[in-house]
Amino acid sequence: MDIKSITNTPDLALRASHQLQLEQISALVKTLNLKSGDQFIAQVNKVSSASADERAELMKSIETALAQLNKNITSPAIKALVSQLLDQKALVETPSLKLVSLNLSNPLQTGASATAPVPFLSYTTQPLALGQNLLMQLAANQRIQILEPISTEHLNKLLLQLDAIQQQGKPVPSSLLDLMRQVQGMTTSASSAAAAQAAISQSLRELLPIKDRGQDLLGVLPKINQFIQQLPLGERSDWISSGLQNALKILNSHLRVQEQLGSPKALALMLDNNGQRFEQKLAQALGLIASRTAPTSSVPSSLGSSNASTLISAPNTSAQNPTAQNVSATNSKSPELMLKQVGINNTEKLLNTSGVTNGQNISLKAEIKDSAQLGRIIQQDLKGALLGVLHQVEPELTATTIALGADATKLNMPGALPQLLNFLMQKQPAELSQKQLRAQLAMLVHQYTLGSLAKIQLQQIHTLNHQQTQADQPQPTQSWQMEIPVRQGQDIHPLTIQLEQKWIDDPNEPDKKETKRVRQWNVMLGFDLPLLGHFYAQLALLNNRVSIKFWAENENTLAQAQNRLESFQQQLEHEGIQIAQLQCLPGLPPTQKMSVNYSLVDIKT
Repeated sequence: MDIKSITNTPDLALRASHQLQLEQISALVKTLNLKSGDQFIAQVNKVSSASADERAELMKSIETALAQLNKNITSPAIKALVSQLLDQKALVETPSLKLVSLNLSNPLQTGASATAPVPFLSYTTQPLALGQNLLMQLAANQRIQILEPISTEHLNKLLLQLDAIQQQGKPVPSSLLDLMRQVQGMTTSASSAAAAQAAISQSLRELLPIKDRGQDLLGVLPKINQFIQQLPLGERSDWISSGLQNALKILNSHLRVQEQLGSPKALALMLDNNGQRFEQKLAQALGLIASRTAPTSSVPSSLGSSNASTLISAPNTSAQNPTAQNVSATNSKSPELMLKQVGINNTEKLLNTSGVTNGQNISLKAEIKDSAQLGRIIQQDLKGALLGVLHQVEPELTATTIALGADATKLNMPGALPQLLNFLMQKQPAELSQKQLRAQLAMLVHQYTLGSLAKIQLQQIHTLNHQQTQADQPQPTQSWQMEIPVRQGQDIHPLTIQLEQKWIDDPNEPDKKETKRVRQWNVMLGFDLPLLGHFYAQLALLNNRVSIKFWAENENTLAQAQNRLESFQQQLEHEGIQIAQLQCLPGLPPTQKMSVNYSLVDIKT
């Protein structure tokens, strides 16, 4: 909205006319060295509501100017002037009219050309506050416009940025508004980064104690399945509800065997469904659904790798009290919305009833399809399957009112669940105190599920933390950590995988002044096998050439690997793979610890 000049004197004497306005603005343009379209800064010194007498005086001056112009309305310039005066008249008639005293300055003036702030008295209907800073513009027809208010913080950053540009001898941008947008964008980005850092720190404080207990549901899942199978069919639901049994069955499908690791397609599917991208896949699916059911809503179709997106929250449980009933407000409520099964079979029957119109039929079928799609995403993803178990086990805890007493302290032991399962499988069902033992079993399954989720969430935090440290890099690197649970008999030996993508100088162009940077992929595989011990393989792919290093902690494993290096190289070359380096080393590879630039201790508590 325009703000109109009253007079070039600061005494609030309302004897303005159009000619005086032009004279004042002309003097202002000359003093601040402005031209049409230039932008400058104003600070509000005084704001007051226009009184009836002041409003009448303004109206009188405008009416006088209009009367003089109406005598000769011929040229386009006169017509434009009449239109401008009519706009001013409408503005003066507005009840919210305010008189405002401003100090105007041009931040682009430097050195000898810099002038002191120029006082300017005007009127406007915009809500202005004393001391407020405004970004102004000299528009066409010698009008002064308010572009937008500026906070003191943003104004100071703008002035500092302008000063830095001028000191470096760079051309000053023609638009202060564009420069202000950059300043505001940097502030928003910094605020988002600070929020992400705080979220990472808070998540680490909550997740690390859970992970450090060493309780992992995937590691004892075969033993749980064995216990369920040993129970009489009619008594299984007394120990483990049918819903929890189904959730465990889905989770069991995520346990892999060695033969599956040899299939490239199967391995790619395992990596895609290992939990890292769970929230992203849900967001994509929900975005597709929202685009059909609510075209005006704004649901992201992807969380993107740089989005803290994946908002990673630790399960809200008590590490101090293993009998806590108020569990997992974060990770149970969200999956509850996703896992609340729409009775697809029952709904299909409803669609066939006479009371459903064709349009309603289509709508219900669409909802069923959406529910089925989300259900598949949840079940096919390892994190989704774990959340499904958590969702089913929490009613077991809520329904359990028995006090575990002295046995409660044993529930925090790393091997508590395997020990309990061994005890249960050695006894006949009739010999067991079902109520208390079932309470212990439910509590331990809950704790071990939280432990498995904590591992996946920490892997997600690793990726998110790495992205935060690369935010300002022109060629950011990427890093992922994950595990694939591999079953061997009744034991689980996870395959650990670390993927890293980085940019390095091209070694094929060492003599050029501007070395080309190329992408290099690094893959670290880690095994912990009963007879072979810890064994690691590192692959580095650069320009279609691969470098491979093996590490073996066990001397016998090292000797076996070294004896097979030559045949392994021949096999790779036969497949068309160029080998840059191939060697086997004793011991363990150097570990890359996650660099956390945030406090893990809340100094306020």
